[in-house]
Amino acid sequence: MAVDIFKKYTNEQSKFLEIDGLNVHYRIEGEGFPIVLFHGTFASLHTWDRWTEVLSKKYKVIRLDIPGFGLTGPRPDRSYSIEIYLKFFESFFKKLDIKKFYLAGSSLGGWLAWEYAFRFKQQVRRLVLLDAAGFNDRDSIPLLFKLVQNPILKEFKMFHGVAEYLNTPKTIIEFFLKNAYGNSKRIEPTTTSRYHEMFTRKGNKEAFLNIATSSNVDHSDHLKDLDTPTLILWGEKDRWIPLANAYKFDFNLPNSSLIIYEGVGHVPMEEIPDKSANDVIHFLENESLDSGANIKTSNLCDRHPKEVTIGRPFYLESISQKKSFHGQVVCFKTNNPEMILERIEEENGKGRVLVVDWESDSPDALIDDDLAFALLHQEWEGIVSNANFRHKETISKLRVGIVGKHPYPKKATLETEAIEIHYHAEVAGVEFVDGDFVYVDEDGIVASKKNLIEWEKK
Repeated sequence: MAVDIFKKYTNEQSKFLEIDGLNVHYRIEGEGFPIVLFHGTFASLHTWDRWTEVLSKKYKVIRLDIPGFGLTGPRPDRSYSIEIYLKFFESFFKKLDIKKFYLAGSSLGGWLAWEYAFRFKQQVRRLVLLDAAGFNDRDSIPLLFKLVQNPILKEFKMFHGVAEYLNTPKTIIEFFLKNAYGNSKRIEPTTTSRYHEMFTRKGNKEAFLNIATSSNVDHSDHLKDLDTPTLILWGEKDRWIPLANAYKFDFNLPNSSLIIYEGVGHVPMEEIPDKSANDVIHFLENESLDSGANIKTSNLCDRHPKEVTIGRPFYLESISQKKSFHGQVVCFKTNNPEMILERIEEENGKGRVLVVDWESDSPDALIDDDLAFALLHQEWEGIVSNANFRHKETISKLRVGIVGKHPYPKKATLETEAIEIHYHAEVAGVEFVDGDFVYVDEDGIVASKKNLIEWEKK
């Protein structure tokens, strides 16, 4: 009896979205800053099952069956160039209104991930590459791709149509899967069944042939200009893409770190999911990659006693995951929450901190998850305010600086005539002016008229 793969491989998190004539299968799980996962050849979003269990405790995990694979299936136009994939992903993110995210990709998905990160640098905050493709020299192309790229088969277009009707024994898939693992004993029978059933889904075999024989320009020279913080994960026993390529990525990427897994093959996220997922979390939480991470307010007070004003933060609380941040100040004194949200979304806030002197007599919370996610999406370093906050559990997982007064469950609204004073704000006993600098960590809040970080470099 034929397997109903849609019934078998969807669950309550599964959703479908129409893009380019495709019914795209995707899932969104967890809360926090988004991390997007691109799978590789023959795979589906299920390759990330265990990663999602681990990562969704801290992040919003977004994964999909990319065109040509899984339940999404083949493109109607049978076109699979890198350029077409990048346009597809751009449409996918726009439809889901995902503006900033971390991005991880395996194998082919790794290639698509770094190409996308290069093209859309403002969107991808950090990048994770697992045994990634993208170097197109002869030694870097997997054996199966070399076979189907044989000039005779490539020219014999009828083979593509015939291949769809050829039986693919499960033993063939099992052979290639064992070849992809460093230790084949780690392969579960359900994993083999999944790969076989997804590959034999109508249209997917021919899609693979079209993908493998597509002509793509080698853009690996772009890597040297991709300065996004990048973690490279590689299986030491990868038989699909040589270990040498891990070192090529690490050499070419200007802001990368590399982890080699001894005894592991081409798919670390399946073979050692807990170890690899936790390595990713450690990378994403590495504050040395964030601006202001190494700034200590105590050191600034010791070194620049005449240049700093120390805040009185005893009635303020740092509630996000990012406890240390700094930036140039943008000030507001207001009782209008909509004005604050509009200002955050107005432009990119990288390198700046919003200081809000909240003038409402009501205890209702200005700071909530909508405001926090807006800060993240627009890359603000954080917010310092004497306003109350809510959604503390969600905000506590976010890597954007948020300092507020007290928790309060009700959302703030404008109830009286709006107060809107720009350029000045008094928070934590400090009179801030636009253009000042503020430094925050777990010791407190320090303000200065000068950029003390740049001053120390001189």
